[in-house]
Amino acid sequence: MTKWNNQLVILALALTLFATSPAPPPRALVIDLDTEIHAVSADFVAKSIREAEATKVSFVVIRIDTAGGRLGSTREITRTILSSKVPVVGYVTPPGARAASAGFFILMACDVAAMAPGTNAGAASPVGADGKDLEKTIDKKTREDTAALLRSVVEPRGRPTEPAMKAITDATSYSETEAGEKKLIEIVARDLPELFQKLDGRTVKRVGKDDVVLRSAGATFTVKAMTGLDRALGIIASPGLAGILFLLGLAGLYAELQNPGATLPGILGGICMLLALFAMSVLPPSYAGIGLLLLGLLFFFLEVKLASHGFFAIGGGIATVLGALLLFPKDELAPRGEVWFVAGTGALVALVLAALSLKALSVLHQPVRTGAELLLGQVTVARTPIHTSGRVFLDGALYSARSAVPVAEGQLVEVVSVDGLSVIVRPKT
Repeated sequence: MTKWNNQLVILALALTLFATSPAPPPRALVIDLDTEIHAVSADFVAKSIREAEATKVSFVVIRIDTAGGRLGSTREITRTILSSKVPVVGYVTPPGARAASAGFFILMACDVAAMAPGTNAGAASPVGADGKDLEKTIDKKTREDTAALLRSVVEPRGRPTEPAMKAITDATSYSETEAGEKKLIEIVARDLPELFQKLDGRTVKRVGKDDVVLRSAGATFTVKAMTGLDRALGIIASPGLAGILFLLGLAGLYAELQNPGATLPGILGGICMLLALFAMSVLPPSYAGIGLLLLGLLFFFLEVKLASHGFFAIGGGIATVLGALLLFPKDELAPRGEVWFVAGTGALVALVLAALSLKALSVLHQPVRTGAELLLGQVTVARTPIHTSGRVFLDGALYSARSAVPVAEGQLVEVVSVDGLSVIVRPKT
């Protein structure tokens, strides 16, 4: 019995020590979203939240400082936040930062909305990416669509709909104090430690998921920011620029294939093509558009190889322009001139490719300009008497010459054939 009593005492002591040992501090992932909202930033947020889920952090903080961006990418980020397995906190910081336009939607989509002193959020009226108002029909359609999106993220969390809608209908923007008074945000915090302190013990209302009580006091955190490569890709990853780079890449590579050794068109075309493919790795291009562009390139090649009287060149031009138009799905908030600029570039590239094809075709049909055939039919002066032998001067060189009839020195002769290194001539009458 003594042996069993000792074991029970040891077990009780171990359980007591285990129960009283401090739990590890909660962990958080802080995501810096401080660029325009586009396909690259949407992909960055999605990857970061997947990393947070894989590493089982307690919650995610998105530090927001953006003037807005594309509606499609905003929807992607909103979808990512709503489907996140870990709570997501939106935090507009540092002082002077803003969550304007698309940034306001992202802030409202977060499970907890917070702002630092000296920040603002709102002004979410949809406009074109060129900053101009949308056409009447598109404006009404887009406003209704964005209003429904905003209501779907603010209502389940108990935030008031009316002041949130004014950010769309009246382009209203709120300071952190005004946003707090209107219950659009839950927390005003100077920095991350104060934010973690105010988050601790808060019950978070999640859309489509059970409520969660946050434990954030003394939380440790890691920061994830966009790399230089991500930022560079963000510059070129607009559908318009990616489409133009792809078209220029096609033109450069085609010019190099038609004129091997030109070098510069091939180098520039290869660079443009790689940049376009790099941008398309995060953009959703239309495979129909890519297929039409490649089909157009094939038609231009066939114009040179087959006698189509220009029909392949015409078909290639049409396929190139249609491919440029269909390369990316239409974005109602894209710049008005973006699609037509890409289409215009496609038409210009089609004309260049057609001109190159027709030029190559005309060269193929020209008479031979090199070799022995070049000497046939030329008229020159006999440098010496010519019969069984003699000499003539042709194309900057002296040639041995023969003639069926005697030719006097200085007499005009015509080359009728070539025999090895000698020419056969006859008197020119």
